Amino acid sequence: MLLLIFYLGSVVGLPELHSLANNRVVGGVDAEDGAAPYQVSIQVESGHWCGGAIVSEKWILTAAHCLEGLQPRDFRILAGTNDLESGNKYSEVDFFTYHSRWNIPSHHNDIGLMRLKVPLNFTDRIQSIEYSEKYVPDNATLVLTGWGRISNDGISPSKLQILNLTHVDYERCRELLHNNPALDIGNLCTFTKKGEGACSGDSGGPITWNGKLVGICSWGSIHCGDGIPDAHARVSYYHDWIRTNMANNEK
Repeated sequence: MLLLIFYLGSVVGLPELHSLANNRVVGGVDAEDGAAPYQVSIQVESGHWCGGAIVSEKWILTAAHCLEGLQPRDFRILAGTNDLESGNKYSEVDFFTYHSRWNIPSHHNDIGLMRLKVPLNFTDRIQSIEYSEKYVPDNATLVLTGWGRISNDGISPSKLQILNLTHVDYERCRELLHNNPALDIGNLCTFTKKGEGACSGDSGGPITWNGKLVGICSWGSIHCGDGIPDAHARVSYYHDWIRTNMANNEK
């Protein structure tokens, strides 16, 4: 049995997937000010589009499906605030790239990088996050932050949400997802209980473990927080891709 899935952000050019408006994390709470200084809101003309993680003064790590079909000029990056209605530290994007095998096979390799036109000035509210190459143990506690949907028809929050999730080992995740071919070894799965999880608008946002970046939100069940795992791009799997593309496109 295949599960109907959707990307955790707005999707361009993929009609077979269920695309939802961007509201907030299912089951989360308001994050304390400064709790995730590495978190950004990737915005388009209509407002918040996807999440992203600051990995250097010039680079934002996000999901490939947040970038596909758009141009660098279509984006602006909001950093340094937990509140979408009060932030004013916007940055322009002058380049982005995503994995050459994104969506080959379907839904695989959902990872991308955005380069800022002007480097960020780091403060206590704007910081980069290191990404971990270590294996994440089964049942480890991970942290999701984002402005994603509270439910399929929930209200849109302005404040960043935070939620503790549990890592689900790959083999166990495959069983819970009935061997869905969208899942591959480049994914990291999370699940706690029904009524908690990521939702649309969280795409591209960070999943952390022990203060380091281990995942980038990617896709999940059509009904957010409905009792099965969400899947994310596993940062350790894409370490070489991240490092190489940042180095090759620094200028």
